[in-house]
Amino acid sequence: MKANDKAIAFLSQYIGKRMAHENPNPITRYLDGVLKSVSAGSMTAEFEVREDQCNHAGVLHGGVISMLLDEMMGTTLITCDIEHLYVTINLSIDFLYGAKAGEKITVVSEVFRVGKKVANVEAKMYNAEGKLLAKGSSNLAATSIPFKM
Repeated sequence: MKANDKAIAFLSQYIGKRMAHENPNPITRYLDGVLKSVSAGSMTAEFEVREDQCNHAGVLHGGVISMLLDEMMGTTLITCDIEHLYVTINLSIDFLYGAKAGEKITVVSEVFRVGKKVANVEAKMYNAEGKLLAKGSSNLAATSIPFKM
């Protein structure tokens, strides 16, 4: 896969900073992670689990886990040379362990294939000790909306 050098350069200026800063995407602002690294087909970000993201049992809600993984996978896709925006057509998540409010989690996302119509991306979520909490995969479909950076 070819790199989108312009997108990587843009995202790289935010390494170590909150991803919500001046971001037009409301989901990214809600999740409010800190970008740790970015390269062609790969991104890493750190998030702090907030109380408003937890379920009745006091652990990170499965829907929020899905949102975190999905958002990171979609964002990682723009580090590749794509002509159109892509949207999620399926999302498979394995929930392995929980995380409580106040814990730091890291999400690592990697693009495996970018085709003319479908891209395949995976993401993994770890706690501060490096324990795998959740993993997901997604196929994303190219839309007719041109991607401009």
